[in-house]
Amino acid sequence: MTLNKQDWQWVLTCFGTAVGAGILFLPIRAGLSGIWPMLILTALIFPVTYIAHRGITRIVASASRPTDIVGAVEMDLGRNVGFAVSLLYFLSIITICVGYATGITNIVSSFLGNQLGVSEVSRPLLTFLLLAGLTAVILAGEKVMVTVTSWMTFPLIILLGGLSLYMVPQWNTAQLATPFDGGEVLKNLLLLFPVLVFAMNFSPVCSTLGAAYRSQYAASEAVARTDGIIKWTSLILLVFVMFFVFSMTLATSPEVLQQAQANNVDILTTLSLVMQQPLLKYLIPLIAFLAIASSFFGHFVGTREGLVGVISRLLHWNHPEAAVAQGLRKLNRLVTIGMLFGLWLLAVYNPPILKIIGALSAPIIAIYAYLLPVMLMKRVPRLLVYRSSLASFVFVMGLVGIAGDFIGSYL
Repeated sequence: MTLNKQDWQWVLTCFGTAVGAGILFLPIRAGLSGIWPMLILTALIFPVTYIAHRGITRIVASASRPTDIVGAVEMDLGRNVGFAVSLLYFLSIITICVGYATGITNIVSSFLGNQLGVSEVSRPLLTFLLLAGLTAVILAGEKVMVTVTSWMTFPLIILLGGLSLYMVPQWNTAQLATPFDGGEVLKNLLLLFPVLVFAMNFSPVCSTLGAAYRSQYAASEAVARTDGIIKWTSLILLVFVMFFVFSMTLATSPEVLQQAQANNVDILTTLSLVMQQPLLKYLIPLIAFLAIASSFFGHFVGTREGLVGVISRLLHWNHPEAAVAQGLRKLNRLVTIGMLFGLWLLAVYNPPILKIIGALSAPIIAIYAYLLPVMLMKRVPRLLVYRSSLASFVFVMGLVGIAGDFIGSYL
């Protein structure tokens, strides 16, 4: 099916959702893992990403009436299962917000200390000012947030792509001759795959995508169009993300990557400290800030919606219609303030971001995006027609995403 203008706008929306902290920390894990795991996962990640995200949109787009993923599951399997999915959706995004809050603080802190020479910046104060500023944009309303995000996303895509090309002449191709060691490759595959799952993830927007198309089209047309959007998003992400990863990895050394991991900063912030060109020393941290800030907005709103939904369902479990009648504006504000202070406390603590991604975010994303659709398409009669011949493969890769960091860390 040929995509129209609206379809391509959704492709960009899905793409923008995926491009954030994951793409900035993936080169660190990939470079420390070696060239062979990178090559193997480059060959595998497109079908896995495509089928997993397509599964989420098909569940929603094929529903009997327009609704989100929780509503679709509730119609098929009841409120208890629907509540479990809403809780899973919330957990799949909240851990990402923790990584983003920590990452953006570290980016600005490094920039102030290394590029501007501002020493002894109070981390609690800096973190609060940054998170308060980003939250203020969200509280200003959806129009303001969408406008600010669009201003960030398009320059970000151009800058990241341009930087990937700029680094090509500095590639050290000697890494391509690394001998194949089965044990090391397996260990590093397990450590790398969860981070790659995180970097290629746009599942937070898939429910909204499916619901939007189901409200416009019949179920069959909605499924066909969202399938096309997911396919092109996954393909563009494959090319964009993996080219960036290979370019950053081949242009740096293992010592630089180990330093980035030890300092709990992304690849661009680390790169800005070793670049000799004055313009790039200031431009690269800006790219890193745009990447995380632009994605932070969508994930913060998604986390808030998920938490509001969980709280509202618990408060009105026996009378669900009361939640709709009551309105959620006050609850939204209270949850926003609570999230602001919760993220502030965690970001001040400065937890290791790669560990958050590999051990917390990726496993929950894998359950929600890889395992859940496969299980629903085996159990729900209306979804049987959408089962994929690669469903078992996606399910197994989901299990790798859940346990990979834990197993790989102890091999």
